[in-house]
Amino acid sequence: MYFFFSGEGPTDLGEYNDKPGPLAMIADQIILNHYHYSFIESECAVFVLPADLERIKPKLRTPRRSPALRGLKTPPENRLHRKDATALVHAASSHIQDKESKEFVAVLFRDSGSPDKKEWNDKRNSMIHGFNDGLDDLKKAVKDGNIEGKGVAAVARHVSEAWWLSAIYRREYANKDKDCKYLESTGYGKRDKHALKIELEEKLGTETNRTVLNDMVENRKIDYDLIDSESFLAFKKDFETAVGLGYLHGAKTTP
Repeated sequence: MYFFFSGEGPTDLGEYNDKPGPLAMIADQIILNHYHYSFIESECAVFVLPADLERIKPKLRTPRRSPALRGLKTPPENRLHRKDATALVHAASSHIQDKESKEFVAVLFRDSGSPDKKEWNDKRNSMIHGFNDGLDDLKKAVKDGNIEGKGVAAVARHVSEAWWLSAIYRREYANKDKDCKYLESTGYGKRDKHALKIELEEKLGTETNRTVLNDMVENRKIDYDLIDSESFLAFKKDFETAVGLGYLHGAKTTP
């Protein structure tokens, strides 16, 4: 199985095979904990830059709109996320068509940019629709059906710093006894995406960068089992289901 990642920069999924970001490392820890191998060390991870997606998007077909959505305006950013997800599936299928293994999981990360739950859900759904568009294209293009892919939407509400702070605070306050869901909610003062970044840097006593965050993930100072943000838990559940761990959530899948 191959893993294709595309995010916004080095401090989420990462940008290059030898420079994964903290979220890619968390995904690798999930695989390692259950299947006892590292896809990063096995060189089964491929990082797709935003510029690569931009080169693919003009070649994509325009998806048909659902009858339930006709006449409704779709926010431009949501349409953009949909095309990004479709483009990532196309990038993945092109990469593995001559590989021995034809199975892949594509993970697309974006910050929602807002604490508003509806906006987060809309952006997440736009990615899911985009993955479905790409996988439908794949089924039509590959007649023998020997390529199988799954898409996973990773949308932080409202930025990934809320995820890392959640893990840090819950670790400090007797782990699961501390509820940090407020970090991504609309009702907590004036906490915006810039304030969360500043709060994280103040907490760490240094500027945040890929190396600092990766070290914390590796040492479990950022422990994914402690992150209780709804947006992170949605990503984790979808990722685990995509890699055959749906039984952890009651789904009838074979591990």
